[in-house]
Amino acid sequence: MAKRVFINGSILHEQPSGLGIYAENVIKQIGRKNKDIKVFCPVDIEGVEVIKITDKVKPSYGRKGGFFRFLWTQLVLPFKAGKEDILYHPFQYISFLSRARQIITIHDFIPVHFPEVAKHQYYYYKYIMPFLLRKAEKIICISENTKKDLLDLYKVDESKIKVVYNGYDKNVFNREKKDKAVLQKYGIDKDYIIMVGAAYPHKNLESVLKAFSQIKDKTDYKVVIVGKGSAYVEKLKAMAAELNISDRVIFLGYVDGQDLPALYYFAKAFVYPTLYEGFGLPILEAAACGTAVICGDNSSLPEASGEGAAFFDARSIESIKQALEAVLFDENYRLELIRKGEENLKNFSWEKTGEEIYNFITKG
Repeated sequence: MAKRVFINGSILHEQPSGLGIYAENVIKQIGRKNKDIKVFCPVDIEGVEVIKITDKVKPSYGRKGGFFRFLWTQLVLPFKAGKEDILYHPFQYISFLSRARQIITIHDFIPVHFPEVAKHQYYYYKYIMPFLLRKAEKIICISENTKKDLLDLYKVDESKIKVVYNGYDKNVFNREKKDKAVLQKYGIDKDYIIMVGAAYPHKNLESVLKAFSQIKDKTDYKVVIVGKGSAYVEKLKAMAAELNISDRVIFLGYVDGQDLPALYYFAKAFVYPTLYEGFGLPILEAAACGTAVICGDNSSLPEASGEGAAFFDARSIESIKQALEAVLFDENYRLELIRKGEENLKNFSWEKTGEEIYNFITKG
């Protein structure tokens, strides 16, 4: 009898982001490989058989949704799959009571490295994660750096780990999305560099503002920051004022996903000063839009960038300044980065990600 494959899609809702984007793309790709898979999910997924579950698990419910998602995984899901079935979780949950053969994807260890980001997740990683990892038959890591963290932080059998890189959405992020009306919509009328994801302090955007303030008199460039309002964004606004660059920094707040590709495309460079990432998907998205990438040399970022980025030490203002000057003041170098970034994209696709995961979770 063929093994049944079930997927825990409880992380999904109508407008997925972050882990939801990963889960949705991987589920769709696995569904193309095996039409018989079944996904436990609160919303429909095109091309895949969905077994509907309670809406209360949706991420749109915030922490309450996360709590219900955990309870559903522990108290309901165990009765949905049998001992010989495969149960894949595309995020860091596992059902303690399930007898199925469970596989988990580990994305990052941000709550361990930066507990202030989410204290409740820090305790989850510290006290519950060790039991999850022992229960998992196989573990997928989205980068070699995440695998290294996993082995450093927990006692895990390395033979049951596989690294499978993320993909990116070629239909959304590409050079065709270059409508100049997007710039008019957001009041951008000068050349600019762009940064995205301004939610948390470990994103380290303030270091770029400090570096930019040292070269502002050499250029007319502006800095565009994309990210919904938060305490950290308010801190960045205050810092821009202190550095006397408020007139050179544009805070766009939340941006419609359909506008982001054009904002990448018209930017002279995408700057990614984060101190830690499990993978660094914006690097691929920016490169796919024909944008030069400047980023830190830490965690998984060199894996995502390949040779298609100008690297800096994210904890050094001087290093960031030098990288900005190298790219912004040397057009040949900037164009070379764009070319190498596009070449690097050949290594990544959701099709490849889905196929590798499907083969890994179903073999043996």
